Amino acid sequence: MARPWDQRSPSDNRRLQDQLLRQTLLQLQLAHVPTARARLLAAGVDARRFKGLDELATIPSATRADVLDPVRNPEGARGMVLEGTAEGVRRFSDRSVLYRVAAARLFGGEEVQQLAVEAATRPIHQHIAYGPGGPIPVTYTRDDLDLLARAGARLAQLAGIDREDRLLNLMPFGPSLDFWGVFYMAHGVGLAAVHSRREGGDILRALVAFEATRPTAIAIPADDIESFPAAAKEAGLDLSELRAILVVGRSLTKAEREKLGGDVLALGATEARIAAAYGIAEGRVLWGECAVPAGKTDTFGFHTYPDLELVEVLSPETGQMMPEETPGEITITPLGWRGGGVPRWRSGDLALGGVTSKTCPNCGRSVPRVGPSVRRSAWQRRLRMNGRAVRFDFRYAAASAVPRALEFQVELSGGEEGSFEVYIKPRSEDPAPLIELFEELERWGTPPAQIVVSTDSELAQRLAGNDALFRRFAERP
Repeated sequence: MARPWDQRSPSDNRRLQDQLLRQTLLQLQLAHVPTARARLLAAGVDARRFKGLDELATIPSATRADVLDPVRNPEGARGMVLEGTAEGVRRFSDRSVLYRVAAARLFGGEEVQQLAVEAATRPIHQHIAYGPGGPIPVTYTRDDLDLLARAGARLAQLAGIDREDRLLNLMPFGPSLDFWGVFYMAHGVGLAAVHSRREGGDILRALVAFEATRPTAIAIPADDIESFPAAAKEAGLDLSELRAILVVGRSLTKAEREKLGGDVLALGATEARIAAAYGIAEGRVLWGECAVPAGKTDTFGFHTYPDLELVEVLSPETGQMMPEETPGEITITPLGWRGGGVPRWRSGDLALGGVTSKTCPNCGRSVPRVGPSVRRSAWQRRLRMNGRAVRFDFRYAAASAVPRALEFQVELSGGEEGSFEVYIKPRSEDPAPLIELFEELERWGTPPAQIVVSTDSELAQRLAGNDALFRRFAERP
């Protein structure tokens, strides 16, 4: 008998991921996901001969700049979306899809078969990932929505929510993974849920549904953990039936956990347990912490789903894989999703504790865990350049410099009204790569004030005293 998703051994997970990764790459390369296909072909990766995780490093990682820079990727963000066809189903699908399509034709004829084909090939749902360079669409086929509901059911398990609960979803409605992840969590569990309207973002107005639904579980944005208890107190709500509080969007600090727990306990939620949920903006699922009683501040990291996504932590400077429990950039590869995407997507989010495959000491689950805390958009800075507000991301300067430099240093200066410089030891005396570097950064909207050719000793002097994690990056007052 197959083990449950959260009780497989690391070796079992690896064997499963090998199989799913090969299948996913076949889908991305042989089907119609233009950006993924172009990147795999450019790297010389043939999905039909790909052997699995041992060859994962041969696939180049991808960032927003790779997708949204019109020179690097003329297809733009739309190239991330599946352009599915019936022929694509025949060529790349796993046996379960092929059997379903064949059975549909056998028992229902061509029209029913077409519906089965479309379930695997036609994107019907989308959320938007906003960030530097512009929005990126994340699309789901009907089959993908089944996977999203499955992931949601797992999130509910982690948060201690079951089908007997009544959920009040206070996440603002919109095309975000945070909202739809909670929506499909309710769908996946089959629990009664109200997705409350938030006029003007006012949580107090959304709480008018509380008395009518008498929820035993609520989902709230992480940024509302202070306003929710205050609004509940102002409305005179009785929280004594509340068993689960799911805080969505990011990690919580120890102080935030302590305050939220104390506030809800004071309002009568003596049986409540608290868990945070987080998902990469360009990802497809919400990961969850295992819940702890209100009043406690323990956190054991975000539990991932190894049969739905492959999670890595990479160096933000070089893109190399980091050892377990080492800080770095969260990177994901979708497994079994058909709506689009690219392998090895670098999120720009920092896992302060890296990723671990050790069994969770709190809940006993044996899935990879990220964290225990995560810093979203860790390498972004808001500043004004030439009178224009921009989000500067260190990683894009690094990604542009790496192929042209033996060593480099990126520095911001002048605070919010500042500029940045690139200090570089070039790979050759040819000035053309440095001109290309400037043009690439200018195209991305963040041209450097200057690019300075430097020696080893000059760079070493600049690097001295910097945090080890950011050893190629520095900020000057």
